[in-house]
Amino acid sequence: MAEIRTIRTARKPHDCQAQPCENTIQPGEQYLYAEMPPGDEYIGNTAWERMKVCQPCAERWGQSMAEQVTPRRARRSRRGQIARQADALDTAPSRRHVDEPRLHRPIQTIHAPALSA
Repeated sequence: MAEIRTIRTARKPHDCQAQPCENTIQPGEQYLYAEMPPGDEYIGNTAWERMKVCQPCAERWGQSMAEQVTPRRARRSRRGQIARQADALDTAPSRRHVDEPRLHRPIQTIHAPALSA
C-alpha cells in the first residue's frame, strides 16, 4: 500500500523523526506528515506508522514539500458522479443587490439647514 503524505502547520513543538536529524519543528512551521497503513510488505507493520519530518529534511533530496504531497481524489456525490467545483464566475446571486432598504412612505419635505449670508 502507498504512503499518505500531507503538509501540516505545527501548533506545538515536535521532534523531526527523519534519521540523522535532531531539529525541532517549532509552532508555526510547516512539516511533512507521512502515514503508512498497516500490512506493508516492506516494513511489515501491523499498525499505522506516523512520521513528522521537518522542511529541510523533507527537501533534502531535491523535491519540494508540495511535490511530495499525496494528491487528493475528487469527491464524489451521492449518485457516484464527481462533484463539480463551483467557479466564482459561474455562480449567480440568489436575489438582486439593494444598497438601502426601500422607504415605506414617500418623502414629503426635506429639512436642510439655512444658509447664512
